[in-house]
Amino acid sequence: MPDTSYAEHAAFLIALADPGQACTTFYDEDDQTVHEWEDGVLSISTDFTDYTTYKLTPVAASVPLRFDVVVENEDGVADFDDEAQADLAERLARLVGQIRQFQDKRALSDEEQVTLQAMLLPAGEWEWKEWPGIGTQAVQDASAVHELGLSVAAPGSQQQRDVVGGDDFSSSVLAWFRQQLQPQGWTLVAVTPFDELQSFFLVSNDNVETVRALLYQQGQRML
Repeated sequence: MPDTSYAEHAAFLIALADPGQACTTFYDEDDQTVHEWEDGVLSISTDFTDYTTYKLTPVAASVPLRFDVVVENEDGVADFDDEAQADLAERLARLVGQIRQFQDKRALSDEEQVTLQAMLLPAGEWEWKEWPGIGTQAVQDASAVHELGLSVAAPGSQQQRDVVGGDDFSSSVLAWFRQQLQPQGWTLVAVTPFDELQSFFLVSNDNVETVRALLYQQGQRML
């Protein structure tokens, strides 16, 4: 019998969507991908080594809620067979579980919010894949880098190969910046939602765990 448990989880995400936004996103911590609810279609992406996307469109007036599902991968449109249904159900269950963990989190107080914002110093917005050039330049040009007198060098060709060859690309990129910045007292971080175009911040080494805790309290994560 086909696995249709994905429908309940998809309905949960749709109920969370903000009708005032053109696009509502949901972040999957394990896959480090952002899923989107836009124009009546819930798009569930897989990780960047799989390149498969499930597009779920609610069937009008169906009770219980049902979906038309299109599976897209590198070869085009694929069959939504039992294996794909089980995979979608697993991914949605994980994503919904992660979101539910944060539903009971309290909002930060005004004082905590001010503290958090003061500890997060903008260090540019750039695509992960552009870290060797545009990314490094954005960090170098950040006001905080100049005000703090920090030094950030561009990577050489071997350093670029080492980062790209790492097991976790985003972690390898941040590790490359951190090996330069942490001895100077600062850490480069990224805050969820993680996406191809990402916002980056500088955080004092002494404040990293405080920032992590405050972000977690309001349902965000820091890489």
